[in-house]
Amino acid sequence: MDLKSEIGLKIKQRRKELGLEQVDLCEMAEVGSTTLSKLEQGKGNITLDVLGKLIDVLGLECTLILKG
Repeated sequence: MDLKSEIGLKIKQRRKELGLEQVDLCEMAEVGSTTLSKLEQGKGNITLDVLGKLIDVLGLECTLILKG
């Protein structure tokens, strides 16, 4: 699974855990519905700003880990 698909899946899973519809999350995070839909499908490109808004609303954290 590629990175975009993994991120999209995690966001979708968390949104559903919280009982939110896509439209609810879009309003709360001030993100367009097309953007969220594409992200959850592992398509399109997302900016770090949009990703930050979504993970903040969902109570998630994004961490980079050095491989090695």
